[in-house]
Amino acid sequence: MAKPRTPAGPRLYSVALVGRPNVGKSALFNRLSGTRKALVHDRPGMTRDSFSLDLVSESGRRWRLVDTGGLDLDAAGGFAAWTSEKALDAVVDADLIVLVLDGADGVLPEDQRIGGRLRALGKPVVIAWNKIDRKEAEQGLEQGYELGFDDLFGVSAVHGIGTDELLEELERRLPEDLDPETRVEGLPVAIIGRPNVGKSSIVNRILGSERVMVSEIAGTTRNPVDVLMTRGGKSYVLVDTAGIRRKGKTTDSAELLSVVAARKAMERARVAIIIFDASEGITAQDAHIAGYAEEARRGLILVANKWDLLVDDEKAQEDLRDDVRRRFVFTRGAAFMTVSAKTGLGIDKLLPEADAVARRLATKFPTGELNRVLKRAFEAQLPKGKSGREMKIRYAVQVASDPPLIRLFSDRDEPLHFSFERFLQNRLRENWDLAGVPLKFIIRKGDEGPPRAANRPARQRKR
Repeated sequence: MAKPRTPAGPRLYSVALVGRPNVGKSALFNRLSGTRKALVHDRPGMTRDSFSLDLVSESGRRWRLVDTGGLDLDAAGGFAAWTSEKALDAVVDADLIVLVLDGADGVLPEDQRIGGRLRALGKPVVIAWNKIDRKEAEQGLEQGYELGFDDLFGVSAVHGIGTDELLEELERRLPEDLDPETRVEGLPVAIIGRPNVGKSSIVNRILGSERVMVSEIAGTTRNPVDVLMTRGGKSYVLVDTAGIRRKGKTTDSAELLSVVAARKAMERARVAIIIFDASEGITAQDAHIAGYAEEARRGLILVANKWDLLVDDEKAQEDLRDDVRRRFVFTRGAAFMTVSAKTGLGIDKLLPEADAVARRLATKFPTGELNRVLKRAFEAQLPKGKSGREMKIRYAVQVASDPPLIRLFSDRDEPLHFSFERFLQNRLRENWDLAGVPLKFIIRKGDEGPPRAANRPARQRKR
């Protein structure tokens, strides 16, 4: 049985229990967590807000179990609508979804609709066929496959039948990077840039000590250096990386490996701080490095170091600001900050801005408001696919946050034209504070319900 653990550290891998009201979600939550934290009652609607508990597996991996209120997709107001909205929010944030069904009732039309909504999200789903201790639930187990999901577990939340096998499956799916030996505590912030722009000096300034080697010789830092620190009650992992050169400029094998390591370090961070030399202006390589962060979908902050060299030259300052706007036009309105590792100017503002970017990465768009904003955008400019042909987009749903990912339901499977995608991104940025946050749209054809799985053999777990 999983053990409760005091919440700590970064965002945890989240498993959400969802389903229509009164199917036994809270009872299953209590059984899986080994607690009596969730309120259980025969009366529908007792769980109105999402409730979560941080757990630790036998191998030491930490994860979060979330109990949600009953989903009522037809609710138009009152507590039922509010509860459903909270449940959908939990689904958006979840990494894995457990769809709880009342096996005694069989698969109802509302279960079919909820299953269709979950399929549209494209997230992994496991079915918990609850009340398997009842004869009608046991005999109707095969019905669970009608929703089109592969993993079905017959369980009894009240009596504990099958719940150990379900918990084992949930823990089997936990990512390897949740292991205690590799788990990162605190907000991971990667310091990225060309060689010799002052990355290590900035890390040392933030820390207030000489923790990282600093040299005027380019290439001193070869391997990413992780430094755990706490400030203002918040934890951070600062990752100082090797300077990234152009591929054609990198011939030494050790340096090649260090550049690869720098890019991997950026990919495991949530926020990338791109450092460039204010006295040299923006180079093509600076823009190239920012492009790496764009590809990795990291939160982004642009930082001009050595600003002390421009402090008395207002024209040079304005020219640099213009150059930043021109050369970094693709960087999603990321904050532009000016610092000096030598004097300490502006250094104290870097971590608060990283916190702000991390909060914006977790932005959740209410489905109704998201579709209203996009509808106005479609009225202003007709959607176009990669081929240049017009396409019809029916509606949108956010399928992930941190960073935001939006699925558009269209009349055909074709990626958006890059210019139209940029247009949509800009419309969302006008309505929400998304500075430095990557936005991505994916396309799904139509609004199809879940396929029916006919004549499929019943089983309780996928091996």
